[in-house]
Amino acid sequence: MLTPQTIALSLVLAAASQTLADGLVMNEYNAVGSTKWLKAGTAAADSTGGQAADPTFGRVLGNGNNWIEFVVTTDHLDIRGWKLRWAETLKFASNNTGLWFGDAAVNQGIITFSNDTRWSNLRAGTILTVIEFDNAGTGSTSVPPTTGMNDDFTFDPCNGDWSINVHTKNNTALISTVTNVAVDTAGNFSVGNDGWLLEVVNAAGTVVTPQCGEGATGYAGGGVSSTETCRLEGDPRLVTNTIMYDDADSSSFGRPNSWGDPINITCTISQDLTTLRAAALADCAHCTPIFLNEYNAVISTGYLNGGTATTDANGGSVFDAYFGRTLGNGGNWFEMIVGVQTLDLRGARFEWYENKIGGYAGSITLRSDVDALAAVPSGTILTIIERNTALGGRDTDLLVNIAGGDRWMNLCSRDTGVIASTTSSKPASTFGSFTTSNDNWVLIIKDASGTKIAGPFGEGSSGYSRGSVGTDDVCRLEENPTGIITMANSFDDTARFSTFGAPNKWADCPDDTTVHTQDLSGLAACVSAVCFGDIDLSGEVDLGDVALALLDYGACSGCASDLDGSGEIDFGDVALILLSTGPCS
Repeated sequence: MLTPQTIALSLVLAAASQTLADGLVMNEYNAVGSTKWLKAGTAAADSTGGQAADPTFGRVLGNGNNWIEFVVTTDHLDIRGWKLRWAETLKFASNNTGLWFGDAAVNQGIITFSNDTRWSNLRAGTILTVIEFDNAGTGSTSVPPTTGMNDDFTFDPCNGDWSINVHTKNNTALISTVTNVAVDTAGNFSVGNDGWLLEVVNAAGTVVTPQCGEGATGYAGGGVSSTETCRLEGDPRLVTNTIMYDDADSSSFGRPNSWGDPINITCTISQDLTTLRAAALADCAHCTPIFLNEYNAVISTGYLNGGTATTDANGGSVFDAYFGRTLGNGGNWFEMIVGVQTLDLRGARFEWYENKIGGYAGSITLRSDVDALAAVPSGTILTIIERNTALGGRDTDLLVNIAGGDRWMNLCSRDTGVIASTTSSKPASTFGSFTTSNDNWVLIIKDASGTKIAGPFGEGSSGYSRGSVGTDDVCRLEENPTGIITMANSFDDTARFSTFGAPNKWADCPDDTTVHTQDLSGLAACVSAVCFGDIDLSGEVDLGDVALALLDYGACSGCASDLDGSGEIDFGDVALILLSTGPCS
């Protein structure tokens, strides 16, 4: 972890020769050895008894093997012909070939982006990952299957997908490599813990991002081991060749970084890419119809922030604003907010699942004949809870009067007057049963036609990048919503605040004395623009929607472009878009 002393030393060193990175900034790299585990230990447990794992790969040998992650800091960036020049300064090359580093005895290589048009227009805030192998370990019998990652250019910031991935092995149409390691073949590169560094050079041969990493001059972080990653702990726009990188025993492939605050070690700081992403989000021109705001993960046999009925694990007595301090914190419940002026929720379906092997999954479908659900106003807090009032929860309440101060609508999942059907894979489930938990829980929201209108949200979604949700936590949105809310927004865990049916509360680390209360007034200007075929939610069905469908072309289960529900994006979906062209009513 970077300490105040090492940060100060880095700033002094930077003053002498400070070179800001430009355009493409290294954010993280994997130094875990191919025969080792993240944070050491075994497949079952890390060195401290936990299960440190990358959210994309899980806990796997080698943690995905050789990969590097970047953040794009210049909008509409063209990286065709750009080169990633790496070296492992403490490791000797096997063929003594000088490729660029100036010392032929040092292990080194160059990764070059091709002239493919997919590299010609990267948006600011994109997270680009470069990995050696695809998902099948192509090109090497020594790499187990499912430890790499296939090419992924399904970039969709309007729905929270900010990541692009490319693999180098046998993929010369997109990227090529050269190394001075004799046993390497085309497509190989190396990332390790022996003084590894990287610099970025543009097509004109100019260094645009100076040498960064453990082997770079002025590196002030801890020594990177063969069971760690190395990551940027700061704003990618302010990276220099001497500061902000540190070793880590956690991993976040394709997601913003998070790290412990050097002053208040109980706090976690997360990379904020909001400013970088503003330009791309402005092109989305819509408001999210409904979004997840909070859900309960407190175990049924425990309390919010642990402890007992009277005292939590920190000696206080945190409680939910509605339930008080109770066992299980109200049980299974989740909370949403309507983000457009009026939203028809008749027949809507809420699909939930735990994104893990053996995780439970299910759905809750609302009745289509409940008039109170026909035009739910913007700013309404909608909660769905398994328990009724008699069981310590809350009965259904459909009355909303925002002008009069009542913005809360509650649905009890066992109430057949508002719930048409439920499903759950959890054993012994009955009508109304559903699960919220700390096991990478996810929510997707669909309208009566089965078209996805929001999500995925939750810890198990691919855009979630903050604290790990525990069995004494809730997970909630930590921002004032004004328009677009996706899985990449500021969702985080907490054991301090729980506000069932009310705006969220949070405190910013390390200043945990200032408590923020969620302001929902910014949703008043949002208009409903949800209609069949409006995939980009622009308020109009047009060629933009056709373009998104073509980007998703092929097998694509659960994609918004799959209008006919076939599990594949094909001409049938494009035809449906063309038949629906025009403004949304």
